[in-house]
Amino acid sequence: MASLLDSFVCSACGTCCRWSGTVRMSLEDIEAAAAYLDLTPEEFVNRHCTLSPGRSGLVLKEQADGACEFIGADNRCGIYPARPRQCREFPWEWQVDGCPVLDRLLEESARDDSIEPEA
Repeated sequence: MASLLDSFVCSACGTCCRWSGTVRMSLEDIEAAAAYLDLTPEEFVNRHCTLSPGRSGLVLKEQADGACEFIGADNRCGIYPARPRQCREFPWEWQVDGCPVLDRLLEESARDDSIEPEA
């Protein structure tokens, strides 16, 4: 899977920012995003974080439709240079259905795997 994903180039479709999950925030993520927005970590947490559903940590707040609050109408991240680790790990550590580039790569991989080598 790693070699397949080496050819991944984001198309800025926004699917990974509009999925139905949460974005976990570590202390490092909070500090980086806060500094990028010229906020203290406490200000960042108060404005942009909430407790996770299981109350096991902090997650980014979402827009009414479930999208990350930092994704703009142009599908660009408002904190891209300081985006959380979870976001930086896409698609290498996690994937989401509906990403056209990832879907195409997976389809090509499945097609290549189905070709039988000649004996």
